[in-house]
Amino acid sequence: PRGSIMSSWMVSVAVAVVVGLAIAAVLMTSLRRTVLVPPDAANVAKAPAVFSRAQVATHDQPDDAWIIVAGKVYDITTYIDDHPGGSAIMNNLGQDNTKAVLEGPQHPETVPTILGMYHIGRLEDD
Repeated sequence: PRGSIMSSWMVSVAVAVVVGLAIAAVLMTSLRRTVLVPPDAANVAKAPAVFSRAQVATHDQPDDAWIIVAGKVYDITTYIDDHPGGSAIMNNLGQDNTKAVLEGPQHPETVPTILGMYHIGRLEDD
């Protein structure tokens, strides 16, 4: 009887450890998605502060993604995987997204704060 109590106790401990690890994995995944990673500071420092529309247009791929919002240029490359709207963010890479970003009913009031983390310059006067 003592052996069965001991093995029952060991099973309970093992189950508790597995459940704890599963919860930790879920929390870590959730935290990773909420921590926004700004663009590489070294690349931003090398970039000019003023960009033409043609320059921005060359950054239209998921691994090199810039957008224009209200005359400002943002490197959102590291944000794409964290975008709550999924792949919709890739629809207009390298283009002016002012209307979609600022007027889209799906975007929360925190968008300007989030965008600020990715600001790399401004659009030159047309």
